[in-house]
Amino acid sequence: MDSGFIFEPPSDEEIEELQSEYEEDQGEEVDVEKPSKRAKQSPWDFAAYSESVSDEHFRRRTTSVDFKITKSLQQRSVPIVDNDHSDSEFDQHEDYKPEDEDDFSNAGDTKSFFAPADGASFHANSFMELNLSRPLLRACEALGYSKPTPIQAACIPLALTGRDICGSAITGSGKTAAFALPTLERLLYRPKRIPAIRVLILTPTRELAVQVHSMIEKIAQFTDIRCCLVVGGLSTKMQETALRSMPDIVVATPGRMIDHLRNSMSVDLDDLAVLILDEADRLLELGFSAEIHELVRLCPKRRQTMLFSATLTEDVDELIKLSLTKPLRLSADPSAKRPSTLTEEVVRIRRMREVNQEAVLLSLCSKTFTSKVIIFSGTKQAAHRLKILFGLAALKAAELHGNLTQAQRLEALELFRKQHVDFLIATDVAARGLDIIGVQTVINYACPRDLTSYVHRVGRTARAGREGYAVTFVTDNDRSLLKAIAKRAGSKLKSRIVAEQSITKWSKIIEQMEDQVAAILQEEREERILRKAEMEATKAENMIAHKEEIFARPKRTWFVTEKEKKLAVKADKASIEKGKGSGNEVTSAQQAEDLKIKEKRKREREKNLPRKERRKLEAAREMLEDEDQVDKLQFIPQSAMDKDGSLLDFYSVCACVQCSHGSLLDFFPVHLCSRFSL
Repeated sequence: MDSGFIFEPPSDEEIEELQSEYEEDQGEEVDVEKPSKRAKQSPWDFAAYSESVSDEHFRRRTTSVDFKITKSLQQRSVPIVDNDHSDSEFDQHEDYKPEDEDDFSNAGDTKSFFAPADGASFHANSFMELNLSRPLLRACEALGYSKPTPIQAACIPLALTGRDICGSAITGSGKTAAFALPTLERLLYRPKRIPAIRVLILTPTRELAVQVHSMIEKIAQFTDIRCCLVVGGLSTKMQETALRSMPDIVVATPGRMIDHLRNSMSVDLDDLAVLILDEADRLLELGFSAEIHELVRLCPKRRQTMLFSATLTEDVDELIKLSLTKPLRLSADPSAKRPSTLTEEVVRIRRMREVNQEAVLLSLCSKTFTSKVIIFSGTKQAAHRLKILFGLAALKAAELHGNLTQAQRLEALELFRKQHVDFLIATDVAARGLDIIGVQTVINYACPRDLTSYVHRVGRTARAGREGYAVTFVTDNDRSLLKAIAKRAGSKLKSRIVAEQSITKWSKIIEQMEDQVAAILQEEREERILRKAEMEATKAENMIAHKEEIFARPKRTWFVTEKEKKLAVKADKASIEKGKGSGNEVTSAQQAEDLKIKEKRKREREKNLPRKERRKLEAAREMLEDEDQVDKLQFIPQSAMDKDGSLLDFYSVCACVQCSHGSLLDFFPVHLCSRFSL
């Protein structure tokens, strides 16, 4: 690989020569300083997925939840709600004040590891001051970027020199453009005769990966740089074909990228020059530490690595030490600093009144916060129920959670972005990185688990200097988080009271809707059962018709064996029980190498053992694995014991449990089930 591409930025003479050649090719002069009269482009667009969702429903012979809600509304009218006046007001006597004794900082002595960043400047009047080429300046103008944010002004010049960077900034400060612009600038001078994957960008969620991919394509629209998206939920074959064409940039989630590197032909990272870890703290929270370690191992040592995160935790510091070399730490804003344009409120849900929480939410959304609202729910089931309730109440809403297909999730984002719906009901899958322009309100229907989650949730609004509201439902069990929010917000945290009359009215309406909600959920269950049966039948037909071809396919591999997975789960459980944390610590490269050497020596010793001794070892391991399965049966009541008090045969118990769900009645005698009261 050309070393000039990795470490030597182009000179001023080369930049001027390239710009003059580009202007000659275009045939017209482009003045980036003049304001454009054309409409500003959106940084991301998922419109192409709307058609695929309708095709998906047609192929599966299912209907959307909106269709079911519309059909239910036609059968039974919903009471009309008066929307003229707001049913909520501020409580002037119950504002929350910060308490100084709480400390939420993660201070650590890591100065010796980081290189000094004395030359970093967090101010620039325009993108022209950052030594970007004309094609990128045109793209910035088309996207409406007039002035660099502090993190962009600091990061772009240093990233162009090829240095490793660890960036931290407040949510909504433009971190994506901070690493995309210098990366694209360097790719303009890549050796074009040798196609290769030169940049890998890793993100924690599929939605964030799609957004980053779309934004990079917008910024690179006036160049010949190609970008590829590699995430779960989309076609593996299409992604494999795209990777074989050697795109310049790959935006991926860790699991799917490792899958392609191990199981797709002619896909490697041998020529990689830049590795970017976006939302690194979330990557570790979701359990991707082992995957990131594997990807870092597969990358060349001579590379540039950039890590960006809104919060820098201890686990992130470990990852920095593992993957970065003398990085520059750039912190444009404190990670937990609140935007000055954000108004934060709390709604107290008193004890014994939790059943009215849905009524409180509908009251607020019908009269006070009526458009561009993101509602965060704690579970996928709760989010889906709220989606049905909003639809039956004639409130336009979309849902975003893990029970949806990838096309449905992207369609929900597109509907909300285009304001075809007023509410986006989501789980924490939408809490990180998603930049939806114009979000006015974030409602935490389910209280976040800690202050960090709260910061990322409310970071979806009040972005880039815009105004926004954050409303959090707080129960009596959330007092510690309430104190943390009060400390962060200072004197601006207000308490909002919802009128009792409005809560009573909406409670009655929800009670009337319960039959319709139950009918819709039942219809969805029936569709899932039918679809599963059709899938099993299709699978059986394919096994008969294409048996030889299926068995001739090479088995897909993974970088961790099944036994290693089970051991890792055991270690995580043990560490949690001992109070040592989540067990997701990133091991160093030396520790990983030592473990591999130990495993190799252990396997060699076992190979030299007599056959009888090897069989004893295998039997002992199988017994250890069975212990986990027996532990799962601790919930079995006394009726699952035999007359002498001993536990019945393990497989008989499992068969009985499954029989109670109607899945194995054809394979086990009925009298076996009569011995249990499960």
